[in-house]
Amino acid sequence: MGDKQHQARIEQARKELHSLALELGISHPKVLSQSVKLDMLINEYIECQTDETGEITRRDH
Repeated sequence: MGDKQHQARIEQARKELHSLALELGISHPKVLSQSVKLDMLINEYIECQTDETGEITRRDH
């Protein structure tokens, strides 16, 4: 998956988290679940940008 696709999925998950938090309250189980989903997407994105030594590689956009 490309950088742009990762970023779009992260942004969509972030928007969903924000909407759920406003609608249901910050401690609602659906909000917490969405937060975990967002964290996983961010971690996936970082892993895709990490080289063999564990260093984050810089990519020019």
